[in-house]
Amino acid sequence: MKRNNRKEVVKQILEWLKEEGVAHRPKENDSCRFRATINLSQNLNLDIQLGSHRPNRLILSTNAYLAPNDQRAYFRLDREKKDSFLRAVRWALLNMDVDHQISPNGDTLQSISITKTIYFDGLTRDKFFSSILLLKRAFGLLDLTYCDHLRFSSSDIVSR
Repeated sequence: MKRNNRKEVVKQILEWLKEEGVAHRPKENDSCRFRATINLSQNLNLDIQLGSHRPNRLILSTNAYLAPNDQRAYFRLDREKKDSFLRAVRWALLNMDVDHQISPNGDTLQSISITKTIYFDGLTRDKFFSSILLLKRAFGLLDLTYCDHLRFSSSDIVSR
């Protein structure tokens, strides 16, 4: 397979998902873009994207959203507790070799996006599925960090 041919990359990814029995929902599939969502568990979805702005890479991503009650509870925390939680999240995710973005900011946390980029020249079946599992572990780690540092009554982190 030519790694710089987007159509071939999309075809290969769809074939791998089918062979592994991983259900997916296509969202876009044209000459410029491809995007699909796979459901890894009841509360975890993962997006697969090939965009036109970066034509030689595949981006896997998920977003961890705090429930509205937890967002309000987080907002009321003192600065020290927020900083401790955010340091733990950043430390854990940086050590996992994934990128992350806190939205909208550390004071009013609503979600944390987690991404993994795979360049076409390094795209193999093993790398693709290992990256999916890496994001699944990163999402689980966020949930554990949330429970450990914030100790709200429940953990309602979900992915959409």
